[in-house]
Amino acid sequence: MSKQSLDRDACRNVLVVAITPRREDRQVDLEGIRKNVRYLIQHGVDFIMPECGTGMVYDATLEEYEAVVGTYLDEAGDAAYVVPGIGPGFGRALEMGHIARSLGVAGVMIMPVVGPASANGVYNGFREITKVVQLPTVLYQRRLDIMPVADVVSLCELDEVVGLKYAVEDLDAFDRIVEQAGDRAAMVCGMAEDPCIDYMAHGAVGFSSGMANFVPRMSLTLRHKFAAGDRSEAERLRELMVPFEDFRGENGARYSGSALHAAMDYAGLSGGPVIPFAEDVGPQDLPRVHAMMDVLMKEEIALRVK
Repeated sequence: MSKQSLDRDACRNVLVVAITPRREDRQVDLEGIRKNVRYLIQHGVDFIMPECGTGMVYDATLEEYEAVVGTYLDEAGDAAYVVPGIGPGFGRALEMGHIARSLGVAGVMIMPVVGPASANGVYNGFREITKVVQLPTVLYQRRLDIMPVADVVSLCELDEVVGLKYAVEDLDAFDRIVEQAGDRAAMVCGMAEDPCIDYMAHGAVGFSSGMANFVPRMSLTLRHKFAAGDRSEAERLRELMVPFEDFRGENGARYSGSALHAAMDYAGLSGGPVIPFAEDVGPQDLPRVHAMMDVLMKEEIALRVK
């Protein structure tokens, strides 16, 4: 299957939301990106999303964005869909969309709105972004007040929209979107492994994951086992992963991104420091990360030999 153009079926997958590794001087580690991409592809990943929230696109310069996305594309080749985030913000989404299209990405995801916004404004803005960027698009829904169900259903009817990353803790709203738009766009749980089984039971065809950066077999196997009807095994894997997700969410998600960087370093991959406005995992908290990683990597390695 060609990985050059994203479609709805490709989103029946684990969407790996990739980190942006950095050197000690906090400059982007392009060789580290190549190393991480090779690791992901070697272990079965074929859907990579650089420069999204986990990749800290919010604080990236456009020059950095182009270098990072270009490196992911160069290393992945035809082995994986590369679907970067664009935004946040209307103008920034257009600028990044232009860069992404010029690089030849498979598609893009419009990042959640973080500034002043209204439902009508978001609806019209998203429509215009998809028409101008002219790439297969995944919508990212985090707020029902500015992306209400009816608007999302309507946006999913656009030819450019192939998927919806749903990250709202509201299964009733999700059910209504699935019922009305599930045959138009792929519905993806956007809250990682912790709630993914519940959302897949309600019509999600996959889920996005940050932990899959370093335990890809666990994430891929969780989805595969659920799809095959082995919910008990899917639940077992999920339970192993939840403590790390809980750690990321502690203290106002203080270490949401940097916990992944620390885990990558411990796994022998490329992580490095994060850039402001995030902060690195403090030395007092690293032992917790390492203890959780010992459990996770033991399972990851076991799954590779099955």
